[in-house]
Amino acid sequence: MVVIFHLKRYFFIRFIFLLSLSLFLVIFIYHIFEIFDKVYSPSTKNCQYNENIDVVYTWVNGSDPEFLRNLNEYLKDHRNITCDASKQRFDDKYELKFSLRSLEKYAPWINHVYIVTNGQIPYWLNLDYEKVTIVTHEDIFKDVSNLPTFSSPAIECNLHRIPGLSKKFIYFNDDIFLGSPLYLDDFYTGSKGFLIYLAWAVPNCAPNCLWMYVNDGQCDKDCYRPECQMDGGDCDDFEEQRKLLFDLTTEALEDKHEENETRNIALQETIEKVQTNFYRSFLKKINNFSESTNKSHISLILPKNISLLVKNHNKKVITTNKLKRRSRRRRGTYKSKYFERSKHCKSIDAYSASLQHTNRAFNNKYGFQSRKVPAHAPILIDKEIMHQLEEKFKQEFLVTETNRVRNENDMQFSFSYYHFIISEKKSRSVGEIFDEFDTDGSMTWSDREIRTLLTQIYELPLSYTIVDHFEEILMNCSEHKQFPEIHAPLYERYIDSKLPTITKYLIEDCRYLSNILLERFEKVFRYNFELVPSSENKYVHFTMLNSNISDVVGNLDEIRRNKRKFVCLNDNLDESKSSENELVRAILYDFYLSLFPRPSKFELPQELRNKFLYMEELNTWKHNRSLVRLALYSFLFVILCFTVYNNCKKKCCQIVNKVFC
Repeated sequence: MVVIFHLKRYFFIRFIFLLSLSLFLVIFIYHIFEIFDKVYSPSTKNCQYNENIDVVYTWVNGSDPEFLRNLNEYLKDHRNITCDASKQRFDDKYELKFSLRSLEKYAPWINHVYIVTNGQIPYWLNLDYEKVTIVTHEDIFKDVSNLPTFSSPAIECNLHRIPGLSKKFIYFNDDIFLGSPLYLDDFYTGSKGFLIYLAWAVPNCAPNCLWMYVNDGQCDKDCYRPECQMDGGDCDDFEEQRKLLFDLTTEALEDKHEENETRNIALQETIEKVQTNFYRSFLKKINNFSESTNKSHISLILPKNISLLVKNHNKKVITTNKLKRRSRRRRGTYKSKYFERSKHCKSIDAYSASLQHTNRAFNNKYGFQSRKVPAHAPILIDKEIMHQLEEKFKQEFLVTETNRVRNENDMQFSFSYYHFIISEKKSRSVGEIFDEFDTDGSMTWSDREIRTLLTQIYELPLSYTIVDHFEEILMNCSEHKQFPEIHAPLYERYIDSKLPTITKYLIEDCRYLSNILLERFEKVFRYNFELVPSSENKYVHFTMLNSNISDVVGNLDEIRRNKRKFVCLNDNLDESKSSENELVRAILYDFYLSLFPRPSKFELPQELRNKFLYMEELNTWKHNRSLVRLALYSFLFVILCFTVYNNCKKKCCQIVNKVFC
């Protein structure tokens, strides 16, 4: 019996050993094949990057009854706010599904995809796919009391807080898809830095005021309004000069019967100057004023006459506005089934308004500049830079996050990020500037290096006087002072050079020269970047879809004909044309299928759909399933314990007796 027992134990141990070895070999071979597939797979062999890059989408199902109910309730409680809550902002036409198909086809190197929603789940999304994750607003908002939100700018300014997100990520709007292969080099390279895709200039801040007119040193009455930041200060003396104009014209009236012509002529010249400067643009509008207008006629335009002109002009404007409102009321008899927007909030074009607001914020921080609007393309976001941007415009982003719907005081996300990279600068010390021109690293400046410096400071061609003057500055700074000796390389000086050894210590000690260097070279761009030329024409297809069938078909055919890397189809459908809109949806779906007919791994098979369409329902089901599983495992464990105890009760008693008795 003892021999049989030992044989059984031997075979049992051997069986366990062989089973463990087999499992180890299976796992080892599986990992070998997995590594082989990653290294030699055709989808990744040309895209080996040193860091993971994730993609983030924002998505909402605007036809969901629960979503519409929440939106309507909020708008009813906030009737006096200005907002943009148009249907186009939320309508879903399967853009996300086909954008993911384009991503899988043209950018398979992407590490992971995060889809940010208000808790909704696309019914076609494969949640078991390891490369996709649904993220809710509660997961990323700093202050959840600002939820629920229906504002995309509020959501966008929190995207960098997604848990587990890569250091750099690409942000896609769901209405953008890829039209050709995409690489990280399309957004960032080590040599060039960030590649920035810009389109057109920021729209005018007022009907006749371009932003380039603001803060240009000349007072423009069309720009003298809050939307244009009061012409950037160009009209700060306007009130004083207007008072001067009134005093001068009054004095002219009192003296008009006097025979002192000399005084009248001098007074008239003064009036001409002031009136010509301040009423030129106004007269262009109301009196067909031109440069050829007789100046003597201008000088006779008194405040009383101008008031009359203004009164007549305002009367015309009021009449025109009445006619426009009457026409709009006739056209607006149709009531949208979506929701009665006019009763809820004052409708605005929030995108254009937020662009103006963001541009004004950047003017306050970085000065007045002519800026461009980002192209409708994906954007590479660095989380660290995003944190710095948020810190720089802390109050503005706080307001943006608290807005529940798109508003005119939102910080426009891509505009803010791009122009922060372009505008942000850092300061350099005199020593750092010295090192930039010390190209041979000798810690001294040679005559050749000094020549290069002079070309950066002065206008070309360099004259002998300029070179001689600069050498005198260096000579004066080197006299009567002792600096640590540095061995200068051979051939540092030309044969006729009279300069001593120019070291970093000498330059840092020379206050006059240091000021010149700091004034010219202190401020440099903090981030490397390059503006992509003609990006809107070469790389981006941006199309506004309207309810005109012919226009839609023509625009989609143009995209088929001229393929570009990024395609954005923006919804601008007329809500009142429901039948045309349904046909547009069908045409658009057919267009998507012509480009991306194969389902991606992000999708469920066509015969399946998600049981739960909200993350809350899914998480509740998972929680209940975990409880059931825990109860089942606990029950099985208890049964196993009883079975072992009953079968081994005698043996256990014998062992206990041997050990303790």
